[in-house]
Amino acid sequence: MDYRTLNIKDVKKIIFDQQFTQFPYLDNFKKNPYTYLKARYYMYPSVFLVYVLLKSRITPNMVTICYCLCGIIGGIFLSIPNFQFNIIGVFIFFSKGILDWTDGQLARIKYKPTLTGHILDVYGAILNSIGLTIGLGFFVFHQTNYQFLIYLIAVIAFLHSEVFTSAGKKIILEDLKVILSKNKKIPDDSNKNVKNENSTNNIQIKYPKWLNIFKDFFDDRARSVDFILLLIIIDIYLDYNLTFYIFLIISLRIFVRFI
Repeated sequence: MDYRTLNIKDVKKIIFDQQFTQFPYLDNFKKNPYTYLKARYYMYPSVFLVYVLLKSRITPNMVTICYCLCGIIGGIFLSIPNFQFNIIGVFIFFSKGILDWTDGQLARIKYKPTLTGHILDVYGAILNSIGLTIGLGFFVFHQTNYQFLIYLIAVIAFLHSEVFTSAGKKIILEDLKVILSKNKKIPDDSNKNVKNENSTNNIQIKYPKWLNIFKDFFDDRARSVDFILLLIIIDIYLDYNLTFYIFLIISLRIFVRFI
């Protein structure tokens, strides 16, 4: 496939076919109305961006780095005690997924997926999670003027950074072999022992059921993030301080996960 001959309709077909093949639920409005609409909010802009970037020297990793920076920039905007900046921060966190969808598609069409790109993508998601948590903390601090939140923000920022270690272990133990195998950097017989009982792919940490439920409460999934962003908007205009309680819950979840 020669990417130089693709028009925007071709790019749209490639992206939509790939996404619907890999994630069939994205095309089912009745069962997943929110996911259906949010996916298209990401997909249509990504089609345009991929089409434009195909004609440029911008690489997928550059796009991924911009995705990483969204967490830092969005967190800063949420931290500023100004409602206009806060709205911009909300928009950044709500729309950052467009870049996340763009880099992978650009790599598939013009380049090829790489280990570096995968690592950047993983760490980009972590930076966005930490940026939202810290930005939310400072937003709540300015909304409520509770002085103890300053100390809580510092502690949570430290505890939340543990996910970098967890992500690194996951990449090394689970993702590295698969990615290298797909890129044919290692012999095909490297996957012979995948089903072995001692395979790293079978390593699982068992937690109590109540802890698993708590770990998923206000996590980094799009629905949770968007709900938090909605509460921020409500607090900006109605001054309900709902985000104060959400931040306490998120802080408790991070603390429990760290322990």
